Amino acid sequence: MMKSELKAKLQRTFPKAKTVSSGRLFTRQLSNLIDDSIRQVFLEVSNGIPIKDHLCLIAVGGYGRRELAPFSDIDLLYLHDGKLSDKILSEIISKINTFLYNNDKEVGHSCRTIKESFLYLNQIETYHAVLDARFLVGSEVLFQKFKTEFLGKIPEKTIKEYNEWKLSYLRERIINSYNPILLSEPNIKNDPLGLRDIQQMYWIEKTNPLADSADGGIFDFYLIGDSLTLLSAYDFLLLTRSALHIISGRKNDRLDLGLQAEVAEFLGFGPKNEIKTLERFMSQFYKAQKDVYFYIGTYLDEKTNLNKKRIHKELSNPDTLYDDIIQFFRESQKNEEEPSRIDLNEIRFASHFLDDDFKNQKSVLDCFMEMLRHKKRIGHTLTLMHECNVLGKLIPEFGACTNFPLFSYHHQYTVDEHTLLILRELDVLIADLWEDPQVQDVFNSCEKIEILALAILIHDAGKVKEGDHCQYGAELALIIAERFRFSEEDTELLRFLVAEHIVMSELSSKRDIYDPNLISSFAKQFSNENTLRLLYVMTIIDTKSVGQAVLTNWKKEILHFLFTSTLTYLQNKTNRPDIQERIESTLETYLIEKEGLTAEQAEQIVSFGMQIRPTSYLNYNTPRRVYQHFVFLHEWIQSGSTFRLISEKEPAFVTLSLFANADKRMLLYLSGIISSLGLNLVGLRLFRSENEHLILQAQITDEFGSGEIAEPQINEIESTLADCIEGKVNIEDLASTTNIWKTLPQIPEGMVEELVKFANDLSDTYSVLEVRVPDSIGLVYRILKTLIDFELEVIFVRISTSADFAYDSFHIQTKNGKKIEDTGLLLSIKEKILSVARVKENQGIMEISF
Repeated sequence: MMKSELKAKLQRTFPKAKTVSSGRLFTRQLSNLIDDSIRQVFLEVSNGIPIKDHLCLIAVGGYGRRELAPFSDIDLLYLHDGKLSDKILSEIISKINTFLYNNDKEVGHSCRTIKESFLYLNQIETYHAVLDARFLVGSEVLFQKFKTEFLGKIPEKTIKEYNEWKLSYLRERIINSYNPILLSEPNIKNDPLGLRDIQQMYWIEKTNPLADSADGGIFDFYLIGDSLTLLSAYDFLLLTRSALHIISGRKNDRLDLGLQAEVAEFLGFGPKNEIKTLERFMSQFYKAQKDVYFYIGTYLDEKTNLNKKRIHKELSNPDTLYDDIIQFFRESQKNEEEPSRIDLNEIRFASHFLDDDFKNQKSVLDCFMEMLRHKKRIGHTLTLMHECNVLGKLIPEFGACTNFPLFSYHHQYTVDEHTLLILRELDVLIADLWEDPQVQDVFNSCEKIEILALAILIHDAGKVKEGDHCQYGAELALIIAERFRFSEEDTELLRFLVAEHIVMSELSSKRDIYDPNLISSFAKQFSNENTLRLLYVMTIIDTKSVGQAVLTNWKKEILHFLFTSTLTYLQNKTNRPDIQERIESTLETYLIEKEGLTAEQAEQIVSFGMQIRPTSYLNYNTPRRVYQHFVFLHEWIQSGSTFRLISEKEPAFVTLSLFANADKRMLLYLSGIISSLGLNLVGLRLFRSENEHLILQAQITDEFGSGEIAEPQINEIESTLADCIEGKVNIEDLASTTNIWKTLPQIPEGMVEELVKFANDLSDTYSVLEVRVPDSIGLVYRILKTLIDFELEVIFVRISTSADFAYDSFHIQTKNGKKIEDTGLLLSIKEKILSVARVKENQGIMEISF
C-alpha cells in the first residue's frame, strides 16, 4: 500500500461535504475510509504473526461513533488478552500508528487488557470513550468478551455517579445559566449547546439497560421527547464542524469571525463576500443551537421528575389560545414559579398557531403591560417567552432579531441574546441587588420602568437593517406605542430611549464631557430628570451586556460624571425648552452629526419639518424619516412625474410612502388598489407640506398578516395607481372586487355588536371615529370615501381585524383643522357608515364622547 493513499482518498472526499448536506453521512464516510485502511494495514503487519485470537483493534470516542471530522484524532484501543509479548504489541502499534501519522492523522491510542480497562474508569473522558467502543479488526471473540466482561460489568455506582453529574452539569451550564449562550464566535464542540452537550445526553442513554446495543452512534438513539429537531441540529453542527476543519486545514472547532464567511460559502449559503450569506448561515447555526437548548430542558425535566404539568388546558381552542398563553407567563411571573420545561414545550408547539391577531388583541397587550409593570422577573419571564417563540409573535419588531448575528469583535452575542441579557440585568436592579451602589441608587429613583423595559426590548431591533439602527429602532418604537395605545407622553419617552440609547456612551467616549457647552446642549434633549435617569441606567446595563469586561470602572465613572453633570444642569435650569424646541434641536443635531449636513442645510430641513401639517408629523417621524421625506419630495418635484412611491419593509408590514400633489382621491386610490390585490391596509397617515404637497404613509400586510410582500405586488400597486390617476381604471369598480380568491366566513348573528363611536375628548384638534362592523372587500375604501364625501380631512387610520370583524379607527377633522362638534353631522356620518358597511338600517350602537 502506498503511504499516502489514505490521505489522497480523504482529500478527494472532503469536497463531498458540500453536496451531501448531512454531517452524519459525511463523517460516517470518513470513518469508513479510515476503517478500511486500518484493516488493510493490520492484515499486512500481522501477516505471519500468530495474533489473530489475542488482539483486536477497537475504535473509541468520536471515531467509535463514526463521527470523524476531517482532522479529528483517530482514537484507538489495542485490546489484547495478555498473551502477547510487549515487543510484538509495540511493533504492531508502531506500524499502524506510523501509517496514520504518514497520512496526516493524529492518533490517540491505548493498549490494555480487559482487566486493565477497569483501572481507567475513574476518568470520565476514558469512560465516555469506551462507551462508544466499536469493533474494527482482529479477534471478534475477544471483542465480545470485552462487551460482556467489561462494558456489561461497569459498576452501577460508577454509572449512576457519572449520569447524575452529567444531568447536574447540563442544568447548571445550560438551563440555570445567567449568561447568554449564543456566542458570536462559538466553539462547535465544547461551548454551551455544542456537540458535547448533546453527547452528554447520548452517553446517559447509552447506559440505559433498555437501550439498543447498536454501534452506529448518537443517531441510533431515540431520546425522550420529540428528538427530530435535536437530531437535525446535531447533523447540521457535525457538517459545520467538518467544513471548518476543511477550510482551516487542521483540527479546529472555533467558528471565529474570520472563517464564518468561508464556511457559509462552502456549505452553500451564498457568496462569501455578501453579508446576507453570513446572516443566513449564522441564523441557521443559532437556530440549531436553540433547538438543542429546548431539547435539553425537556430532557432534564423528564430525567429528574420535574415534569409536573401546570397547564390545565390543551391550548387547542382558537378562541382562548391568545389569552391562555399570555396568562401562563403572567401567572408564572406573579407567583415566582419556574415553569416546567415540559409545559414550555407545549407552549412552544402552540406558538405555531398564533397569528397576526395575537399582537393586536387588547387583552393580550394589557396583560403584557401588566407583566412589565409588575417589577419582578421581567427579564426572566420575557426570556422564557422568547424561548417558546411567543415574544417574537407578540412583538414582531423584536422577533425579527431572533438569531440575528452581530459581526463584531465588540459584541459577543446575537441581538436577541444581548437584549434579553440587558433585561435580566434589569431584574437585578429591580431586586435591589446590583453590583454598583451608584447605579442602584439612580435606578431606585426611576419611574416608568415598564417603558424602560419595552425600550430595552426593541433598542437594537433596527440592526436588522442597514443604516442608523437608532433611527430605525425609533420608528419601530412609534409603531409599537401606537399598537399599545400609549399616551403621547409614554410614546415620546419610548421613542426617545430607543433613538438615543447610544448617545451617552458616544459622548462619554468621544467628546469632552467637561465642556459646559456640551452639557448644556445635551441637557436640552430631556423633558425631565426621570428621562435622564432612565437613559443613564439603560446605557449602563446595555454596555455591560455587550460582552465580558466591556463595562470597565473607567467607563462607569465617565458615564456617571456625564449623568450627574447633566442632572445638575437640569435641576438648576428653570426655563427648559418646550417639546417643539426639543424636537427641533434633536432634528438639527441628527442632520449635522449623523448625516454630515451643513448648518444651513440642516436649517432648511428643520424648517420643512416644522411647517408640515398636522404638527404631529415630527412626533411620528424620526429625523431619519424627515430627512428621507425631504430628499424624496425634492426629487419627485424635480422629476415632474405625477407621484412617487417608495416602499420599505418592516418586521410586521411594509411601509409605502407616497409623494404627490394634494388630492383626496389619492387616499381612495391607494386603499382601493390595496384591497383589490388581496392585501391588507393596517395603518395610514396623511401629511401636507407648506406647498400643499401630499406625504401619504401606508402600512400594508399580505393576506396572512405578515410583511412578506413581493416586489411584483409593490410594482403592481404603483402601475395601477398611475392608471387610476390617468383615468384608465375606475377605482369604484376596482375597490369592490379582488383578484385574489377569498371567501369571508359567515359571522353568526349577534356574535359581535356593530359599533360606530366618536370620541372628542382625546384631542383638541381632531375627532376619533371607531368602527366595528363585519369585514368585507373594500370596506376601508368605502368608509374613507364616506368621510371625504362629508368634506372631512382624514389624518390617521388604524385597521385591525378579529373574528372576521373590522375594528378600525379614523382620526378626522374639518377642513378648517378642527374636531367635529356638530351632533347632527356625527349622526349623519354614523348612518352612512353603517349603510356602506352593509349593516341593517337602524342597527348598530352609536356613542359620542365629549
